[in-house]
Amino acid sequence: MEGRDIEPLAGIIDLQTVKTTDKGGVKGHDAGKKINGRKRHILVDTMGLILMVVVHTASIQDCDGAKLVFDKIDHLFPKLHLVWADAGYAGS
Repeated sequence: MEGRDIEPLAGIIDLQTVKTTDKGGVKGHDAGKKINGRKRHILVDTMGLILMVVVHTASIQDCDGAKLVFDKIDHLFPKLHLVWADAGYAGS
């Protein structure tokens, strides 16, 4: 694959808040975006290939949602040591 290691060393994480209907599934309120619905965090490698997607209620803070992603990928991609994120993920 273009002279790259098969296992990703770096990635990019971002999220999208999505409106939902009154029927089906969990939902919450994203106060920052003023949307009732769900958030989906997507982690991709540097080529844009999807490594992990996590969907949860919109009321969970962005940095807490990122922890859910990292908990799921920890054993899948042990070489992944660098992840770029925007300021919405600031926090401990």
